[in-house]
Amino acid sequence: MLLHDSSRLPRLLLRYGGIFLVYLATVVRAARLYAGRPQETLALGLLAIYGVLLLLAIWRLTPLPSSAGPSDHLTPLPPSPYRRGGWQSSLSLVGRGLGGRSGAWRLAYLLAQSAIAIGLQATPLRLEILALLFVPLSLQAALFYGRRLGFAWIAAFIVALTPAVMAEFGWGLVGLVMTAVYGGACLLMGYYADLIGRADAARRENERLIGDLQTAQRELRDYAAQAEAFAAGQARRRMARELHDSAAQTIFGMNLASQTAAVLLQRDPSRVPEQLDRLQELTRSAMREIQALADHLRPRELTEGGLPQALRRLAAERQTRDGLAVRVEVSGDRELPAAVAEGLLRIAQEALSNVARHAAAGEALVRLELARPARLLVADRGIGFDPTVARAQPGHVGLAGMAERSRELGWRLTCNSAPGAGKRIVVEEG
Repeated sequence: MLLHDSSRLPRLLLRYGGIFLVYLATVVRAARLYAGRPQETLALGLLAIYGVLLLLAIWRLTPLPSSAGPSDHLTPLPPSPYRRGGWQSSLSLVGRGLGGRSGAWRLAYLLAQSAIAIGLQATPLRLEILALLFVPLSLQAALFYGRRLGFAWIAAFIVALTPAVMAEFGWGLVGLVMTAVYGGACLLMGYYADLIGRADAARRENERLIGDLQTAQRELRDYAAQAEAFAAGQARRRMARELHDSAAQTIFGMNLASQTAAVLLQRDPSRVPEQLDRLQELTRSAMREIQALADHLRPRELTEGGLPQALRRLAAERQTRDGLAVRVEVSGDRELPAAVAEGLLRIAQEALSNVARHAAAGEALVRLELARPARLLVADRGIGFDPTVARAQPGHVGLAGMAERSRELGWRLTCNSAPGAGKRIVVEEG
């Protein structure tokens, strides 16, 4: 059924309402002038056939914007003629179209509608308004075949309507002027159709590029996940080797010393203190080795001066790399847990990276308050943005990543920004 999609009809009327008004005006005019004449039934019957074919062609063969959805197209659309290649691309498109149902349908439609319009012009009254029947056909020809071949059809329509117009207005200046008026209307419709076709071709290309970008983004995300898993596996294997080579051997020695002390306690108690001293020495050695492993796992930035010094080094790196002047302010002397300090450092890194890339600002502020509750602030006076829009857009993962890292720490992140008002990212404890 043609009306299987109720939302398609309003879009068609909005886009092609003008040519339907032209058709209806022609019908009304013909009904009045043919009233009571022998040609009335024939003329109105041909006009009715013209209207049905016009509606079917627009519904079946004319593409709509993507908001219409793929379900709106009853048949697959052919390749767009609005691409590079000139006459050759247009002719190759027609050649492919004539070999299939869609192309044959278009050709048959234009020929049938042209025959109806010419047949009506051949009636004794030679109504000049019937020349307007070529106006919708001009739009459709340009949509079907693109600019060059479509305008060749329009030229043929102008040639076909010229005799009727000249016969009505005379074979003089007035007739030539009216022929130019009707021909100009056809060309104007063709130009409008050309704009429609080019806009649709650009939209399709944009949709293709967006799809390619989304595919590339998914592949990059998968690759990053694989790289992260590989790095984590490498780190686990390295830690296992280091534990086996150092701490595990020491703990084995501790176990051996304790077993020896238990045996000597029954056989030679005087040698037990020696084994206990040995056990104590091994215990201290194991603690040193485990501490060394923990220091190795912690970020190097945090092992040299803690989080405040790491933020200052980060500011110096941004100044060197991006020319971003970052002022670091630290208040309080509370020492945060290692995991929290690392998480805050990563959040500051991401926030400053976003400032350098997107804020169009030359300076930023990083303020660390080590009171209770502790707080980290990263602010700039750049162009700002709408946080709600940024979260909804695909590919904008920086803010979401910082919020997720904050939740993992048990902290709370807020982002205050607006277009032209800079932004403030605050991460608070608790």
